Amino acid sequence: MAQRKPTTSASRKTLSSKPKSGQGRPPAKKPGKSIVNQKQTPWGLIGTAAVVVIFAAAIIVYAATKNNGSKPNANACTKMIGTNQSTYLNELQCAADIQGVTFKAEANRNHVDGTITYDSTPPVGGNHNGYWADCTGTVYANAIASENAVHMLEHGAVWITYKPGLAQSEVDALSKLVDGQDRMAMSPYPNLKQPISLQSWGYQLFVNSASDPRVQQFITDLRYNQKTTPEYGATCSQPTFKQHPSTFGHPLSQPAA
Repeated sequence: MAQRKPTTSASRKTLSSKPKSGQGRPPAKKPGKSIVNQKQTPWGLIGTAAVVVIFAAAIIVYAATKNNGSKPNANACTKMIGTNQSTYLNELQCAADIQGVTFKAEANRNHVDGTITYDSTPPVGGNHNGYWADCTGTVYANAIASENAVHMLEHGAVWITYKPGLAQSEVDALSKLVDGQDRMAMSPYPNLKQPISLQSWGYQLFVNSASDPRVQQFITDLRYNQKTTPEYGATCSQPTFKQHPSTFGHPLSQPAA
C-alpha cells in the first residue's frame, strides 16, 4: 500500500497562494470623467455677487426713502408755480392730506406801511409791514397787528390764533405747542369765526379744539417748509418786537437803530 506523502509547508504555501478566479488581475480602470463633468458650479462666487447686489439695492432704497421723507416739515410738495422769490407760489400739495385745510396763492409780498386789507381772516399772506413779528416760539398775550404777523409767515412761521375767551385749558394746550419752538407764534384774534385757526404762508386750517390731531399735522407739514416758505433762511428772531409788540389794527414799523 502506497504511503501518502506528507504535505510540506512549502506545498501548503503554494496551495494557499494560488489565486482564485479573478484574482491577480490588475483592477479595471473606471472610465475617466470628462473635463466638463469635473467642472463644479462656483456657488461661493454666486453667493458673493448676490450679497453685493442686495447691498447695493438696500443703499438705493435707503437713499430714496431718506430723500422722500426728509422732514422737518415733510417737504411733500410735488407741484410748484414759480421759482424765484418775486413770483413764489405753491399749490395745495404739501398739506393736501389734511382735511379742511385751504390754500390761497399769495403772489404779492411787498413791504407796505399802514394798515392793509387782506383776502382772508386771519390773513395767510400778501403785502405786509417790513417789521416782522417775533416767531421764535413766542406766545403773545394780546392780539398783534396782522401786517406784522404776515411778515413772519413769509419767514416760514406757523401762526396759531384763537378766539378771545377760549377756555384756559385750550390756551394752555396751544401754548405748549408754541412756547420756545422756532418758527412758531401764537396770539388771540378778534372775531375769529371758530375757536382756533392755524396759518402758514398760503395755508389755513380752522379747528374747534387744541387736541384735534390736524393741529400737529399742520405744524409738522408746513412749519418752515422749504417748498412753501417764500424767504427760506430768513430769521424769525425780532427781539425788539417781542419786547414791545404791535396791537391789532396798529402795525409797527422797524424802530430806528
